[in-house]
Amino acid sequence: MIRRTFFFIFLTIFTLSLSAQYRQLNRLLQDLNATLQWNPTMGMGFIDLQGGRVIFKLGAPWLLIDYYYLVKTPGVIRKDGAILFPERSIVSIEKYFKAKAERGRLPRVAAILIDPGHGGRDPGAIGFHIINGKKKKIQEKDVALKVALKLNAMLEKEFSDKKIFLTRKDDTYVKLEERTKLANDVSIEDNEAIIFVSIHANASFNKNAKGFEVWYLPPEYRRNLINPDSLEDENKEIAPILNVLLEEEYTIESITLAREIISGFDREIGNITENRGIKEECWFVVRNARMPSVLVELGFITNREEGLRLEQDEYLQKLSRGIYTGIRNFVRSFESTKGFTE
Repeated sequence: MIRRTFFFIFLTIFTLSLSAQYRQLNRLLQDLNATLQWNPTMGMGFIDLQGGRVIFKLGAPWLLIDYYYLVKTPGVIRKDGAILFPERSIVSIEKYFKAKAERGRLPRVAAILIDPGHGGRDPGAIGFHIINGKKKKIQEKDVALKVALKLNAMLEKEFSDKKIFLTRKDDTYVKLEERTKLANDVSIEDNEAIIFVSIHANASFNKNAKGFEVWYLPPEYRRNLINPDSLEDENKEIAPILNVLLEEEYTIESITLAREIISGFDREIGNITENRGIKEECWFVVRNARMPSVLVELGFITNREEGLRLEQDEYLQKLSRGIYTGIRNFVRSFESTKGFTE
């Protein structure tokens, strides 16, 4: 079960016997096909619509649009259960999103970074199995790279409009810090996203352990995603709020990506091995990548049957196709909606 910190009350907007402000807000929501959410724990609300999000806090003299644009406004209030916006705020929201819709700037995934785990002097997990009287050595670094290269080819063919990166293309040692730095340094626009997929193979003292799984960062883990020094002086005070909101967004997107990849594996190899599901852990690469990120475990090298399959090109092709299908479905859903911020 996914632990969620926030519990939202979804509000239905009615027009009868409401103030002029409330009716005006209702018209705005209808015109923009938007939904209003209220978080009583934080005393904050969200307006979600095709292509963006507006964040407000009761009494605060600002609206935050798309996690970037700060609009100064008289405070939003709550009266008799209704959320009341100053007229100036409603006009600002309407102008911004109508102009944005005309520009066609919907959220899009601009870059995908594939990280084959280990490499060079770091072999990762190693499995030894006796085949016809001979000892067979299977290394995680080799399996991860083969799958990553196949996946890279699939993604480049599918997404000619996106940047597809590999942290390594051969048997090279790359430090963990260099892997996440490569991802964090990718330049994207304010309506664009990048996703990070790290590929690994598993090992266990239990030789019977087998199956695939996908890991994401626990929702309660907090990274420094927003640097207060990068904000204007008047916005620095809300940096902690922005950090929490962005972390929440990345968590939702990481979980969604993990589920899609698991589903892709299930279709390709679910009848061959075990689906171990999606799990939480603070792996270095997922906690240091400042974006939606997952760590994929292809199977157990230490399981004789599965380890030998991980040597077969046909099986590795299926694994690659499983990850590819998950990423493709994630991208299509992300880009055909407003992202996964609800």
